[in-house]
Parts: sequence; C-alpha cells; structure tokens
Amino acid sequence: MLKFYLLGVAVATVTSSFAVVADAANYPKTEQSQRTQVVQGNTGQLQQGLQLYQQEQFSQAVQVLEQAALQFQSQGDILNQALALNYVALAYQKLGQLPQASTTITNSLNLLLKNGINSKEYISVRAQALNTQGQIQIAQGKPEGALASWEEATALYVKNRDSEGEIGSQLNQAQALQVLGLYRRALITLKDVNQLLQQQPNSLLKANGLLSLGNALRVVGVLDQKNSQANSIENLGSLQALQQSLAVASQLNSPELVAEIYLSLGNTAQALQKTDEAMQYYQQAAASSVSPMTRLSAQMNQLRLSVQEAQYTKIAQILPEIQSQLDTLPPSRKTVYAKIHLAQSLACLKQGTEARGTAVNLFCPQQQTKVQATTTNGTPEWAAIAQILVTAVEQARSLKDTRAEAYALGTLGGLYEQTQQWSNAQTLTQQAVVLAEGISAQDIGYRWQWQLGRILKARKNEKGAIAAYTKAVANLKSLRSDLAAMNRDVQFSFQEQVEPVFRELVSLLLQSQDNNPSQDALATARNVLESLQLAELDNFFRRACIDAKPVQIDEVDRTAAVIYPVILSDRLEVILSLPSSSTNQKSQQILRRYTVPLRQAQIEDTIDQLRQTLEIRTTEEFKPLSQQVYEWIIQPLAPELEKRQVKNLVFVLDGVLRSIPMAALHDKQKYLIEKYNVATTPGLQLLNPQPLARTQLRTIAGGLSEGSGDFPPLPAVKDELDEIKSTVRQSQVLLNEEFTRNAIENAVKSLDAPVVHLATHGQFSSRAEDTFFLTYDGKVNINELSNLLKTRETNQQGAIELLVLSACSTAAGDKRAALGIAGVAVQAGARSTLASLWVVEDEATALIMGEFYQQLNQPNISKAEAFKNAQLKLLKNRDRFYEHPYYWAPFILVGNWL
Repeated sequence: MLKFYLLGVAVATVTSSFAVVADAANYPKTEQSQRTQVVQGNTGQLQQGLQLYQQEQFSQAVQVLEQAALQFQSQGDILNQALALNYVALAYQKLGQLPQASTTITNSLNLLLKNGINSKEYISVRAQALNTQGQIQIAQGKPEGALASWEEATALYVKNRDSEGEIGSQLNQAQALQVLGLYRRALITLKDVNQLLQQQPNSLLKANGLLSLGNALRVVGVLDQKNSQANSIENLGSLQALQQSLAVASQLNSPELVAEIYLSLGNTAQALQKTDEAMQYYQQAAASSVSPMTRLSAQMNQLRLSVQEAQYTKIAQILPEIQSQLDTLPPSRKTVYAKIHLAQSLACLKQGTEARGTAVNLFCPQQQTKVQATTTNGTPEWAAIAQILVTAVEQARSLKDTRAEAYALGTLGGLYEQTQQWSNAQTLTQQAVVLAEGISAQDIGYRWQWQLGRILKARKNEKGAIAAYTKAVANLKSLRSDLAAMNRDVQFSFQEQVEPVFRELVSLLLQSQDNNPSQDALATARNVLESLQLAELDNFFRRACIDAKPVQIDEVDRTAAVIYPVILSDRLEVILSLPSSSTNQKSQQILRRYTVPLRQAQIEDTIDQLRQTLEIRTTEEFKPLSQQVYEWIIQPLAPELEKRQVKNLVFVLDGVLRSIPMAALHDKQKYLIEKYNVATTPGLQLLNPQPLARTQLRTIAGGLSEGSGDFPPLPAVKDELDEIKSTVRQSQVLLNEEFTRNAIENAVKSLDAPVVHLATHGQFSSRAEDTFFLTYDGKVNINELSNLLKTRETNQQGAIELLVLSACSTAAGDKRAALGIAGVAVQAGARSTLASLWVVEDEATALIMGEFYQQLNQPNISKAEAFKNAQLKLLKNRDRFYEHPYYWAPFILVGNWL
C-alpha cells in the first residue's frame, strides 16, 4: 500500500457564505465593469492594496485597504474612503466572507449617500460600489437584489456617459436575469449590449466588450449562430461575438487580449464538443500570451484535453512546461487551482494505467474511456501527485484562502480514496467539508460531502454515508440556480458530477436496514427521485425556472398509482406510490418497493432494442422485449394494483425508460393500455392538480401540410385540422402560410382556448437548443415556445390546459432525447402535453387525433381516458391495419392526466 504523509490540519471555521463559481481552468471569473479606479488624493496605501488584490493576496489586501479607508476618513476624503471600502468588500467576497463583504459595501454606499455629492467622480464611485453590491448579492443567492443594484449602476453610467461601465453593468444584468430564469429578458439585454458595441469604433473597449458578450452568450447556451449579422442577437452566438472580438484585438495589436480571447474561443469550442478546434485555440492562446498566468491557463486546458483524448505525446511535451511555470510563479489563488487541476489530470492518467479505484467521478469522468482503456509509461507515482496537492494546501493556507484550501484538501482526500486508504481519506475529506461549510461554499462542499459518503459506504458505515449523501443532495438543491447557470463550463458535467449523487443516495436508502427499508426511507428515496427529475430539467434549460411544489397523490387522484422505476448500476428498483386507504387527507401514502437484480447495461440494451423494434411495423420482434420489461416493472405490482382498483397508472420515468411508451408493455395477453389509463409526469412536485375545465371545448389548431427545406410534406395535416374543426366548433385553424409565430401568439392572446394543437415537424432533444417545432416562417425553439404560449398566466382560469404536438419526434441517436418532451411540457406552461416519441404515418396520426377530440368532447372524461380510448380505436380497428404499436403507442401524455 502506498503511504503518504497525512497533513496535520488545524481547521479554522469562518461563518460566511460564498458565490458559486465553477472551478474552471479560466478561474476566477472576470467581474463585469469592475475597473481599477482611484480618485486623486494621497492614495499610496490604496494603490498598494489594489496591487495585492490583483496578485490575489486577498487577506493582505483587506488589511491594507482597511488601513487606507481609515486614513481617508481621518483626512475627510469621502470618495476615496468609499472607494477603499468597495475594494475591501471585493476582497472579502474573494475570501468567501460574504457577511463582512455585504456590511462593508453597505457602509461604502451609505457614506456616499450621506455626503450627497453629485460630481462625475461621485457618480462613478457610486456606480462601481453598486456593481460590487450586485456581485455580493448574486453570491448570496439574491438575484432580484443584484438585478436592482446593476440596473441602478447602469443608469448612473449612462448619466456619466461612461460606455464601458454601461456595457459591463448590462452584462451583469443579463447574468442576474439568467439566474432568475428570465431568458427572454436576458437575451434582450445582451442584444442591447451588442448594439452598443457595434456603435463603438474599434478599440480595446469594444474588444473587451465583445469578449464579455461572447462569454455571457456561452453561459446562456447561445453558442454558434451561423450566417451571423452583427446587429442581430438572434444570429449572434458566443462563437461569432468572440470572433469579432478577436478581429478587433488583432487589429489593435493587443497580444494579451488576443490570448484571453483565444482561451474563451477554446471554451466555446469545447462547449460545442469540437475538441480539435478547442485544442487549437488553447495552443494559440499559449503562443500569443505575454502573461505567464494566461499562458499557464492555456496549457492547463491543453493538458486536460490531451488526457481526455489519450494524446500521450502531447502530454509528455506540455507537462514539463507546466511544472516549470508552477515552480516559478508566486503563490496566488490561480496557481493553487492550477496545481489542483494538474494533480487531477495526473491522477486520471495514473488511474488509467492501473484501471482501479473508486474515485472515477473526481479524476476521470466516465466519458473519458480512452484514458481508462489505455496504459502509458512515465506516469507520476501517487506519492508525487499527492505532493503537488500538499503544496497546494500549504500555499492556500499561506494566502489564508479558505476556499482554495478546502478544494485542495478535498482533492487530496480523493487521492487517498483512489488508493483505498480509507482512514486518511475520511480525515482529509471531513476537514475539507468543515472548511467548505464554514464559508458556505456549497458548490465545492457538496463534492466533499458526496466523497465522504462514498468513503463511509466503503467503510460499512451506512448511517454516516446516508447522512453525508443527504447533505450533498441538500446542497445541490440549494444550488439550483447556480448549477444551471454554470453547467456549460468546460469542467462541469451534470451526468458525471451531479446526477450520480442523487442515484447513489437512492441506492443507499433502498438497501438500508438490511435491504428492508422503512416507509420513511422509501418516502425519502421517492423525494430524492423527484428532486433528480427537477435537477435534470434545470440542467436541460440551464436555469432554475421551474417552481416545484410537493403534491400528495391523494390530492390529485385517489384512483391513481404512481410508479418510479430507477436504473441503478447493479439493479432496477421500482417504487410504487398508492393513495392511502383512509379518506383522511393527512394520512400517509402507501409505498411499496420491488427490486430486479440486473446490471445497468443489460437493462439499457433491452430498452434500446425494444425502442428500435417498436418502430418496425412489419414485425412482432418487439413482443418478447415488451413482455420482459413488463415483467420487470409491472408484474410485481400487478396484485396490488388490482386489489386497490387502480384506474390510472402514472410513471415518473428514469433515463432511457423515457424513450419507450409504457402503454405498449405486454403481459402476454394484453397491452398495458388495454387495462389502465397511462400517463407520465416529470414528477408530482411539478404537477398542477386541477382537472380539465368542463366548459365548451375551444381549440387553436395549426400546422404545416406543405414541405419546407429538409422537411417533407405532411398531406394528412389538413385532414387532421379539418377533423378538429368539425369536432370542436370553437376552433381557430392556422394552416401553412397562416401558421406563423405572430399568428400563434396573437391567437393565444385573443382566443381563450384551453387546447393548443400543433401538427407540424419538430424534434425533441436532450439539449434545449436542439428542441424545436416548425412554423411557416422557420423553427421555434423551446424558449421561444414559452414566449409564444405563456401570454396567459397558467394559474388563470383561461390557462392552456393541453398542448398537443402531433408530428414531432425524438432526435435520432440521442438516448436522452425524451427529456425534451418533459422540457416542452414544463416550458410551455400547459398543464398537460401530448407528444410523440417517433414520427408516425400522418394518416394514422389524423385518425387518432380526431378520435381523441371526439372523446374529449364528452362530459366527465379525463384526458388520459380520452386518449386511451383513441389509442384503442386504432389498436382494435376492424381491418387490424393499425394494431401494431408503431401506429398508436408513440403518443405519450405528460403532466396532468385528469
């Protein structure tokens, strides 16, 4: 067994909180519109403090800047006192001491207000202090306050005719709007920034502004808009903004700015999954930079990509350069983080050569199979990698940088976990947890709580492991907005760094008490699964814009059972939630749990084969597979369902299970749809429990029967819409050239119709930007769909009850594409959504939709039952032409089934 020297760590606890940022290679993030500014006067100490701040000597900077503020106070120099306090607040923020930062910036602003000066210098200092206040508020989880601060700062910059300040504070506003889930307003703000920049002559201001704009567009997920026009934000993506910035900076002969732009271009290329292009950009950044720190950042990114792609020649070339630079650079937060990232990359290499260990998620993401399947010579020993982290811990302590120390200690604990030295791993990880909790750094704290849970599980401490995992999940839930905003970062992966935390906690809970979990444990596991569904949708949208309210099934439907199948690494678990037998609304729900011991790969292969064979209408190869999945999920529950006379089966589906229609599961005699009404939901906490209003049905029905570009004609769409119009008398039909974005929006505004039916080409994807439907004037993506349909508030009587997308399908080759259906269901603001998993012959679609509306027109029938009857009409058609599930099964009802 390898032996490392265990660090004797005296853990200091600091009560504060810290902004959530991704620990990326380009750490730390640039604060928009925070410029070094000094008002004329005796400013020696202020200049010294600013220099320490820029060198990332934040603790020393606080001391010197506070002395400068006292000196200015004794001199009666109000402006420079306020400015010094502004920088003290920024330094406190960097140290993770947000209460002190908040108090200090409030003192700075109050000082300015009391003295009521209205000079240009006063306005500039107040605007800068408001920008700082906004940064602290966003770090405290107060985006509304941050937005107000940045809006006031913008107004002051406009008053001062300060274009640079105006641009920076507007970019800050876009950040706050993104966190608040106000996607459209964020894009409008970025459009305003772009227009300001295009009006500027070529200058460093314009180049820097376009750089910041490109980074902001990457965060909101607008990556690459082809055929861009400089004055159109709809056609300006992160790539285009950065390319414009590069052109301006190159013309001005600013090599350091050029290097920073290349770094950002590399990050955008990597977000676009263009690894080769990203590598080229990072190489250009390193070659053009005159700053050792920028060059190091570029080289670290090259190393990480080289490890990911198993490019060992490149690794051997760049590694000595990185190590040489780290030996000569003075300690700073950036160099500490660089050492940590270097150790992680080397650990990934070492892990690949040994093909061992449990800390896969920390050092080698699961996607990096090239590294894990390959061996190489010359990889440093574990002890050498540990020494890099020991140095990082020591330097973080010398800087009094608690956040960096926690990050380094936790990574070192992961190294011990990797080599299965559990005692040392636990000690170091617990120290990292205490430090992270001390500064409320949930973004790194959850990692070490998760790591502690894994270690305790390995040490057979079930209770401790569950407690650690529970804390990790609680932190992730509190980080909803921040995780959603940073999930495009080049070092962040939801599937590798967030999703497993939820799944592993569920696994522990369901195996608790000697594999006989209590009702409380089952309820907790179910709630964790609900939280995972919510987290996946946050990640899908890249913002936490979904309001979650827990709903008991008794409040929704006393004839329904909710089924939660979850795929774990070694088994399939199924949780069944039934209404209580008591009429007392406060009585506890009944939960059952069933286990099928199968490897994840076997389950997923079977599901994939079932999906493929369901789409082949000329064969019944699907039946054995359908029956197999029925045996896994439904058969163990069947006696309980029959006993309780369940009518509605509601599935909260997991992973690849979303890609198959539950209605097509077969018990060797009947399909599931022949016995139950079937629906799916992203979770009961996202469910509006109101049933369909029993007023006269009104519908907005639109679609395209004509072809467009790569999309073929759908001739039966006209028949489909005609059938709807004849069945639902109060219908507004928009066909072909009438089916435009403006027409849809105007119809939704003017006609109080509870049903919106869109019969057109579309695609559901695991990526929000690739999820769309087609109108006569082009594609409408998922965020634009929200803008079109949310013209009536969903809590009003006239809310959209049902959205039907009858000709869309999931993206080919995308195993998580069905997530897009849930995304559309939530984003559209409709209480229910009816959509298809694959493209069906349009005549069959017209028939099933016509029958659905006829059923829906009947009194006292739920949406789920109406659609079940429509499916059975095709299934039991006289000539049996449509009895294959290909025709009737792909349509799934998502959301409220009542």
